[in-house]
Amino acid sequence: MKHLKSLLLCCCLLLSTPLFAAPKRIITLSWEATEYVLALGVTPLAIADRNDYQQWVIAPTLPAQVLDAGGRLEPNLERIYALKPDLIIINPALAAMQGNLQKIAPTILLDSFKAEHNNAVAAEQLQRQLAIQLERTEQHTAFMQQQQAKIDDLRRLITARYGANPPPVCVVRFASPTSFWAYGENSMPEAAMHALGLQNACPQARTAWGTRLRKTPDLAQIKQGLLLHIAPFARQAELFRSPVWQALPVVKQNAVLALPPVWTQGGVYSTTRLAEVITVALLSHQP
Repeated sequence: MKHLKSLLLCCCLLLSTPLFAAPKRIITLSWEATEYVLALGVTPLAIADRNDYQQWVIAPTLPAQVLDAGGRLEPNLERIYALKPDLIIINPALAAMQGNLQKIAPTILLDSFKAEHNNAVAAEQLQRQLAIQLERTEQHTAFMQQQQAKIDDLRRLITARYGANPPPVCVVRFASPTSFWAYGENSMPEAAMHALGLQNACPQARTAWGTRLRKTPDLAQIKQGLLLHIAPFARQAELFRSPVWQALPVVKQNAVLALPPVWTQGGVYSTTRLAEVITVALLSHQP
C-alpha cells in the first residue's frame, strides 16, 4: 500500500508538471513574430534587422539587451548558433532555411499574411498559439482585453468629435514621389479603420498583404475624406513640390496629414497602434 501511494504521488506530480519547459531563449526572424513575443511580455534574445526595427516599427519598444540576428532575408546563422536559442520563429520568407535553422534549435513558421484568410483574425490566433507554447495564455488574454479597451476609448473620441459621420480615410505609404502603397482589404490599416468605425477612402482589392502599389495621380480618386501618409519618407519635399501632387483635390482641400512611423504588417499591437495614430490625426484635423 505504501508503494502504491508513492506511485500515485509520482503520477500526480508528472501530470501537474509540463513535460517540456517553455522556451526562454527565443530568436525572432520576422518583425510580426517579434511583436507577438513582446506583446506576451517576453523579451527575445535576438531579432532580425534590429536597427531597422527601431526606425520602421518602433513599438512595441525593443529592450536594450535584445541582440541583432542578421537580416530578415539573410539571418546570420553563425551568430544564431552561438547564441544557443531554444526556439526560433520565422515567416514564409525563410521557409527554405527552416531545415538549417532546425539544426540549431526548434524552429516554427508563422504564416501571418495570406489572401485566403483574414489577416487581422489570423494575427490574434497566431499570437494565442504562441502564448500556449510559451505558457503565457493569461498574458495574452489580458493583452487582448487591453487592446479592445483602447479601441473602445478611441471610438468614443471619434464619435465625440464627428458624431455618427466621421470622414473616410485613405492610409498610404509613399514608395517614391511617383508611387505609393495603398492599403485595402485584408490590410492592417483597413482593419484599424473598421475597428474605429471608419470607411476606407481608397479601397483596394484583396491581396495577401492587403497592399497595392499605385501611381501618385491615382490619389485624385479621393473625392472626400482625409489622406494619411505614414512616415518616414526621405523624398517628401520632392513629392510636395511636384505639380502632380499640388493638383490633387485632397491637397487643395488641405486634407492631408502625416502619421508617425507605424508598422503596417504586424499583429494586434500594430493594428491598435494604427488605430491610435489615425484617431490622433482625425482629432487634430482642422478643415
